[in-house]
Amino acid sequence: MVIIKDSNFLELAPQLRKTLLQSDFVSIDFEFLGLDTTAISLHDTAEKRYEILRANVIKYRPCQLGLSFFKQKSNKGYKADSYSIPLCQRFGASDTSISVNSLRFLLENNFDLNQVITDGVEFCTRAEIKKFEEALSKGTALSYISKDKQMKVEQLKVMLHEKCFRVKAEMITHTTEEPSQDCRLIINSDKPVSLKMPAGLCSVETYIAIHDITNSFPHLLFSLNEKDKSLDVTMLPETMTETENKKQTRMRCTESFEGISAILEAAMMMRKVIVGHNSLLDAMYMYHYFFSSLPLKYRNFKREFNSLFPKVIDTKILAQVIRIDLPGVGDSLERLGDYFGTEKSNKTVPPELRGYIGPWMNPLDDDSENYYHNAGFDSYITGEVFLKLAHTYINRRNGFKNESIEFKRIIQYLEAPIQNRLPFQLMDMGCCHLAGEDSKGCRPDVITIVRRDLRPIGEEEFKHQEKILSSLMATYQFDIEWSKDRKELLLATNTPGSYAFLCEKFSKNDNLSPLDELEAGKKTFEQRQTSWRSFKDASMGVVDFMNRRWSRQQVEKMEKAILN
Repeated sequence: MVIIKDSNFLELAPQLRKTLLQSDFVSIDFEFLGLDTTAISLHDTAEKRYEILRANVIKYRPCQLGLSFFKQKSNKGYKADSYSIPLCQRFGASDTSISVNSLRFLLENNFDLNQVITDGVEFCTRAEIKKFEEALSKGTALSYISKDKQMKVEQLKVMLHEKCFRVKAEMITHTTEEPSQDCRLIINSDKPVSLKMPAGLCSVETYIAIHDITNSFPHLLFSLNEKDKSLDVTMLPETMTETENKKQTRMRCTESFEGISAILEAAMMMRKVIVGHNSLLDAMYMYHYFFSSLPLKYRNFKREFNSLFPKVIDTKILAQVIRIDLPGVGDSLERLGDYFGTEKSNKTVPPELRGYIGPWMNPLDDDSENYYHNAGFDSYITGEVFLKLAHTYINRRNGFKNESIEFKRIIQYLEAPIQNRLPFQLMDMGCCHLAGEDSKGCRPDVITIVRRDLRPIGEEEFKHQEKILSSLMATYQFDIEWSKDRKELLLATNTPGSYAFLCEKFSKNDNLSPLDELEAGKKTFEQRQTSWRSFKDASMGVVDFMNRRWSRQQVEKMEKAILN
């Protein structure tokens, strides 16, 4: 794996583009500076959950991006190149937050925060790069750097004057002709000029400085010496015009400002297949920080993201679909990665994909960063797991033997059931379907609890039940809410067992009862476990319920009168 930093990004960018161009798919992973989970509830709708996640994305910036490029070989095996990229946006919005818990987690997993701050790669949205290019056109790009650094750029110009002599100076001494007003600086080829660059400049600041100096002296060529951080100054070669010289430095400015965003923009233009794991949040981060601000509405985000990346595959969805074929493995990236690294997985993986997928074009293969929660390593594991899960899924579903499948065929097989579906955690939804309607989930229904006398439930009772349930449920997931009219408690849980347990508890309560039991009668724990998806109109309030029950009671009385 290669670590791409601000100091080597422009050097490695051509290789990145070449690898991207020839790859079959790109797997991604983000690390970010925080994740608020306290606002997440089992009661969330898709719109509400999106609103919560959107606020999280805006509040906490990404700090690391992992990119892995996979290419199928002629024998249907694969090669891969992986990159770990610390991220630091120096010229965007200055406000950001850091979660202490998230930071502690990152540091426990060998995350180098100093590298992010001092040598993180730039990124930007389309609007931000457009604004920067306008500043370059107007000659105001120098305003992007601080006042003290602007002064140092001016000092470089003064130093250049001191080290050079004016053209025609000798002619003025030895001729009687009127001296020309165009006394431009020249560089004597026998005496090369080198200017020491100010310390502490990032690549964008460096190239903004070079561009500004080039605009002042377009007849001179300024070349950055990376080794000693100096500017080598020569006369512009006859093969290059001054306009071309300024254009070249401007392009360098743009490339350094756009940073890694240019690679993701290229992936979008090439319509590459994007692979992630539990990647809804990754997709939102990628959209917000590399393309455009996240839309306010969930449905608009789905439409906009799908227009950028029409082929997205999530390995968590794939793992959930074939969980019966991989008993006990689970769907977390770490467990999947560990499982497919064992000989046991060879039963479902073709010989060409067994073991480690080796490096592709990249001669640098540093395994010192190969650990979970490093975005580069996680992106590699995501891609490897995807290939092995996909082959397991396709071979088992179609009755194939353990054969290696051409990548184009893999995508065709996955298009309808898997593609463009991202997991929604702890929600009664199957997934976030980027290209269509979200599927229904299979979580137990919301339990509606009412007073047996159908009076409103007071605040004291609500807090009392919340405290009791928090103690009883322990590690089981549940959420409690008040209905809008405060006449009902709404309980949401995520397993049949916990659903049946809660129903059983309130069925035995003297004052409170599940709403459906007031009409249909009590059910046993076993009945609850097997009927947790039975129809329960949670939206029907107490008044509607009373009206319906009264109507049925009237019908029953009429029937009895007729029979008698």
